[in-house]
Amino acid sequence: MNTDKNLKTCKDKLCDNKFIQFSSLKPYCSYECEKRNKKVSKKDTKTYVYKKRKPINKESKKQSVISNQYSADRIVYLGKPENQICFIDGCNEKANTVEHTRGRGKGFFDKEAELKGVCKTLDQRFWKPCCLHHNLELERDGELSKKYQLSKLHGGKKL
Repeated sequence: MNTDKNLKTCKDKLCDNKFIQFSSLKPYCSYECEKRNKKVSKKDTKTYVYKKRKPINKESKKQSVISNQYSADRIVYLGKPENQICFIDGCNEKANTVEHTRGRGKGFFDKEAELKGVCKTLDQRFWKPCCLHHNLELERDGELSKKYQLSKLHGGKKL
């Protein structure tokens, strides 16, 4: 019953096989011929390479330089004999932190500091030796901070 009428020639250029075509959608005699002639789609050519994401820096390069300088200066400052004891009246605890009586952050306090390039955080003229307990207390207690420094709690002026 198989006549030459029913036999189709494979569409593959490298293959001249004759076969019975069971489906009009399959013009090839074998899977190998079909695979060899398959059109490459854009989806197949894309290779997804996921790069490991770099985390956002916790501080900028400029702030990192200031922080490193502050850490070194703080150790030297607290090592001096006159800066061994907390500056709060009645407290005889060992000073292990620095209280910035005029704040810290961007900018300079005056033209002199600006000419020297000393930012607010590194300006030792306004540093006071302080124990950790009182340093935290100055942030929380408005009355204590009124007596010694500016506080966000009371809005007074710095010394």
